Amino acid sequence: TLKEIADENNLWIIEDACHALGGKWIDKTGKTQTVGNCSHSDMTIFSFHPVKQITTGEGGVITTNNKDIYEKLLMLRTHGMTKNTQQLKENHGSWYYEMQELGFNYRMTDIQAALGIEQLKKNDDWVTKRRRIVSNYDEAFKSVEQITPQIHLDENGEYSYHLYIIQCEKRAELFQFLKENGVNTQVHYIPIHLQPYYKNKYGYGRGDYPVAEKYYNNALSLPLYPTLTDSEQEKVISLVKKFYEKN
Repeated sequence: TLKEIADENNLWIIEDACHALGGKWIDKTGKTQTVGNCSHSDMTIFSFHPVKQITTGEGGVITTNNKDIYEKLLMLRTHGMTKNTQQLKENHGSWYYEMQELGFNYRMTDIQAALGIEQLKKNDDWVTKRRRIVSNYDEAFKSVEQITPQIHLDENGEYSYHLYIIQCEKRAELFQFLKENGVNTQVHYIPIHLQPYYKNKYGYGRGDYPVAEKYYNNALSLPLYPTLTDSEQEKVISLVKKFYEKN
């Protein structure tokens, strides 16, 4: 496994779970694990940007079971400073602190943390609602030939569904049609190699990764959030079907 390879070579595994808060997966023993428990990684990163499952306005958190990593992160987030008496090189008194690393100002404010804690208490319910919305979309689009619903791998766990992405024909036209009828959608994501920075600095260009480009050309994210009502979702579904009936 990746974890075994990392351990053998003294490497860290950093798990990007920015879209997976509240998700679960099944390990090789058949046991259900919660995303973020770091059972197969050294640390897991979550985003609390406003569009994610829960938000603190901006920022995020890192979870870890490694005490050394935990203490290192505490130091780096606050200008590399510590008041931990066990880490100090000197100790001039209870007021004393040291800057031991070139750290950053990455602290989340107490107000942001309070917002996040309250939202976290509701996330299990929100995940349940997200899964129901996804199920409704899947059922509705079974009969639409021009659409491939979002791929699911639930036999390996339970998605928390940050996004609902379909592969569809005439993506640009459908995007515009929905927008004109009051439904905002989004495209996730533009391939990295097509971004100006990577094209200019590293020479990447269109055609270098045709599979990613094909996926992008047909990808559309439909509305998915816990407060989406049945009537609102039905409007989205009926508009999508109406578009393909006419096209």
